Amino acid sequence: MISLAVKKHLRQAASLALTLVMATALFCQAATPAYADQKQQELEDKKNQLQEELNEIHNQQSANQENLENAQDQKQQLEAQNAELKQQVATISNQLDDIKTQIGETEDAITAKQAEVDQKQAEFDARWDGFKERMSSMQMLHYSGGIDILSNATNLFQLLNFTQALADISEKDEEVCQELDDEKAALNQEKQELEDQKAQLESQEATLADSQNQLNSTIDKLVANIQQQDATISEAEARAEALAAAESEKQAEFNKAADEYDSYLRSLINSSSSSGTNATLSCSLDFICPLDSYKYISCEYGSGGHKGRDYAAPGGTPIHAVASGQVITVESHYSYGYYVMIYHGTADDGNNYTTLYAHMNSWPPVSVGQAVSKGDVIGYVGSTGNSTGNHLHIELRQNGARINPALYIPS
Repeated sequence: MISLAVKKHLRQAASLALTLVMATALFCQAATPAYADQKQQELEDKKNQLQEELNEIHNQQSANQENLENAQDQKQQLEAQNAELKQQVATISNQLDDIKTQIGETEDAITAKQAEVDQKQAEFDARWDGFKERMSSMQMLHYSGGIDILSNATNLFQLLNFTQALADISEKDEEVCQELDDEKAALNQEKQELEDQKAQLESQEATLADSQNQLNSTIDKLVANIQQQDATISEAEARAEALAAAESEKQAEFNKAADEYDSYLRSLINSSSSSGTNATLSCSLDFICPLDSYKYISCEYGSGGHKGRDYAAPGGTPIHAVASGQVITVESHYSYGYYVMIYHGTADDGNNYTTLYAHMNSWPPVSVGQAVSKGDVIGYVGSTGNSTGNHLHIELRQNGARINPALYIPS
């Protein structure tokens, strides 16, 4: 028989062993969720980090695109200015040609007028020389032969006629010389007017040539600026290609991280059945339309590579879960905008299904891990992300691969 002391000792040992077992069980139960939460946080942090990096690339793309468009606009303006200035230079060049022609014609006219002046001067000189000779002869006649002429005159009429003839000759010579001198003066006046006209044309020519030089200088500067814009455009285009490659690579990393995150959340949901706390989610494929009403289907699956279906609807239209499930993603994305993903579990066909609802007008009113029933409001129609108008973009994923929503989700 066991003594009371031994029994007491055995009870204490058994109690201690039970306590250790319970502590170990509690520790294991506590450690598993902690590990799961830590891994979930790590996957979520990784996805969020990649999302931030992807957003930064998109910001750089936007800034680069703005620089590219500004450079293209600037180049276009410069080319328009360049074309206008070249037209002005061509106009001035034509004007210069006309002025040079006029200057040449004026120079020819001046030369011809000078020849007329020289001719008139020669006539004047010849007439003047004859006049001087006649005057000299008349003077000699007056002092020598004049007495014979006078003595041979038989009457007063002959004497008066002789005197009058001498006076008429002298007067006519003076008249002709005066006419020649006046004509010469007129020719010189015309010549001076031609020279003034030539000087004016030469002044216009100098002014136009100066304007042409200034325009050519401005054109040279414009050409240099155009070349600079070309370099900026080339640089922006090269950067756009590099950013596109970086975006593609980063998007692939993000998609992989998002898939890992979503897969892990689904595994948590399914693994909960092993503890007896929850049943594995099952999907009946009895989906409903995500909107009570909408305007029209704006884009079908497969159109231009489209991977979902778009319902055009007024902003603020309630969005319903097409089937019961558990929220696995609530995010803001550069393309999807505000969006929600719901995991619906495995259907009788052996495939598991997930739906994605994008472009909501604000942060969704549900949270990750939340269970939702078919028809529950999970957000509202908007135009966030890569969207040109209010609509719902819905995707259906079978075993993680996107398929045509029209196969299971009614219009």
